[in-house]
Amino acid sequence: MNLDPNNYRAALANTLKQDADAGHPEWLLPIRNEALEKFLKQGFPHNKLENWRYTNLAPMSERSNASVAQPAAVGDVIVPVTDSDSLTLVFVNGMFSSQKSSSTSVPAKGIVSNMAAQLDTDGAEDWLRNSGDSDLAQLNLAMTNDGAVVQIPDNIELAQTIHIIFTNTAEANVFPRVIIRLGRNAKATVIEHHISNAACVSTAVTNISCGEGSRLNYQKLQEEHARSFHVAAQTIKLAKDSHCDIVNIDLGAAIARNDLRILLQGSGAEVGVNGLFLVDGERHADNHLHLEHQAAHTRSRAHYAGVMANKGRGVFNGMIHVLQAAQKTDAALNNKNLLLTQGAEIDTKPELEIYADDVKCAHGSTTGQLDAASLFYLRTRGVPQQVARNMLVQAFAVEVVQQLANESLREYIQNSVEQRLNELVAVIET
Repeated sequence: MNLDPNNYRAALANTLKQDADAGHPEWLLPIRNEALEKFLKQGFPHNKLENWRYTNLAPMSERSNASVAQPAAVGDVIVPVTDSDSLTLVFVNGMFSSQKSSSTSVPAKGIVSNMAAQLDTDGAEDWLRNSGDSDLAQLNLAMTNDGAVVQIPDNIELAQTIHIIFTNTAEANVFPRVIIRLGRNAKATVIEHHISNAACVSTAVTNISCGEGSRLNYQKLQEEHARSFHVAAQTIKLAKDSHCDIVNIDLGAAIARNDLRILLQGSGAEVGVNGLFLVDGERHADNHLHLEHQAAHTRSRAHYAGVMANKGRGVFNGMIHVLQAAQKTDAALNNKNLLLTQGAEIDTKPELEIYADDVKCAHGSTTGQLDAASLFYLRTRGVPQQVARNMLVQAFAVEVVQQLANESLREYIQNSVEQRLNELVAVIET
């Protein structure tokens, strides 16, 4: 995949000018320059790389090349449903919108803010440097205009949900970034929501650190335009006795890719991951999950469900990696997939890599069509065929949706999932 370095350097020049106009610190310039050169050296990932063998980013590369240096035009802004008492941060085409965000107060010494407003604070340089090792994370570091920062102090339980919304209205490149830091024994619920009504190119980075004894509910929802590209890199670090519940739901984008890396670094750390991806037409969703147990007495549970129709293609690669020091690890991973039509495809690869000898680990994957016996049972009780199919497919997906902690959002996503599943099931009938 060829790319034009001049386009990206021109885009970086625009970003650096915005930094200067906003009075951002001078340390940003060398960080951005270094990150862009790292990206330009490697370019976009390609199919010859093992972790990208099933996902072709050539269409994303072509559109990114053409539009990276172009300013985004603001059109009609979609802001999804949120609770009235939620703390909301809304970003339109990558830029923070104070008008559409809430002004609800946060605990003393806590931060729920846009990143650009916090660049002069202690730790801001570390927020940016912790981007991950991927080439696309380096592109995000070079180009990101703004993002969300959530810092919850020690021993603070935040009752309100924090809803971070990235909404895109133009065929442009956007580089969302989310930083979440929970102090010792802190508790919070954070929703990262991507939605668009235009064919954007979104390169997102999320970096989360959970302090000792903390508890985080984190949900990432992706509802991008059907011709958008969405590639996300997420890193979550868990300290001793911390707990994180994660939900990842992909309903949109022509190509969606999630790289979720979870590091259980302290004894007693626990994580639960639930994922759902729906793909139809010629859409493509790729989920890579890496669970790394670094300390003893850690626990992980991961469940991903995929529904494919038409020529939709799903990819799931899940790895449980247990280091030698992580004795008494308890880990389980499974991936269940439903193929609704001929031509739909899933490539699934659950893996174990274990270097400790006193562990309990399991992994598995199943792929099939709608259960004929269950369908027959419903039909014999007078349920019309399409309604019966809808019921079975929704039952397959509802387990993940029910993990959403926020009631209003759960109802909103449930309706979105039901609508999409109705569309997918209708394909079978035609």
